[in-house]
Amino acid sequence: MTRIVHLSDFHYDGSPELRRALRSLVDASLARGPDLVIVTGDLSADGRPSELHEVARELARFGAIPRVVIPGNRDLEPSVGPPGEARPLPVDSDLDYFLALEPALTLGFDESGRGSMEGDGPGDGDPEAAWIARFGGIADGHAGTDVHVVAVNSTPRLRSEGLEVAARQMRRAAPGALRIFALHHGLLPVPGRKLRDGDLTHRSGDVLALLADLGVDLALHGHIHRANAWQLSDGRGSVVVASAGALVNDGRRDASYLEILAERGRLAVWRRSVSTGRPTLLYEGARIARH
Repeated sequence: MTRIVHLSDFHYDGSPELRRALRSLVDASLARGPDLVIVTGDLSADGRPSELHEVARELARFGAIPRVVIPGNRDLEPSVGPPGEARPLPVDSDLDYFLALEPALTLGFDESGRGSMEGDGPGDGDPEAAWIARFGGIADGHAGTDVHVVAVNSTPRLRSEGLEVAARQMRRAAPGALRIFALHHGLLPVPGRKLRDGDLTHRSGDVLALLADLGVDLALHGHIHRANAWQLSDGRGSVVVASAGALVNDGRRDASYLEILAERGRLAVWRRSVSTGRPTLLYEGARIARH
């Protein structure tokens, strides 16, 4: 059996609340004994080098467990500000939505770390360089005999040339390997979440058609802050599209992550609560091993 944990949308800002929440998330994930960790972006609140440095240090606790870590829009494009900052926000902004769900984040914000340049280094004036210095490439995947992960950068948009490269990489998957496509932005709407501009990746319909054609088993994304799974079929093949919840809130006032289990032609996607460990089955079905 192969066990994968999927984490996303930490929005880490250096505050004591999120520092504790992030440590608890990594603790809970480690306790599951994963074979692979996939993190799909928005690790930081505002792409600050100090934020990325602390997240990288926390993720390093996974040790020798392989990790696929890709950036989100907040990591590469500075946002309107950290949680609790008293600035007017667009009605439909990510941060406005986030704070509306978890107003406690506006209290007790620790400013002591905001000006810290711990971990700063050459290239930190360039968001991509700051990311690469801490996590490696913008779209580094994982090629194993049991699991093959192709990652893409969807910020500010998923470009055609990036998708072409991803398709070539996916075709190199080992026979029988679980094929996973990872990105930050969504591919499908999810229940309980009003669809807004920027929620779904550019040309998501074309991307889904390509994934089905490539025999992708599972597409993983974040950004929408809801744990959910859909199975989509084009009549010839199917792909499961799963989104991870946010670190602080995924619509159930509870931090969560996804646990993916692949064994003997079966695939299961579970939502796991960080605080209680309680599992909720999002998807379970047969998987056709492609050769």
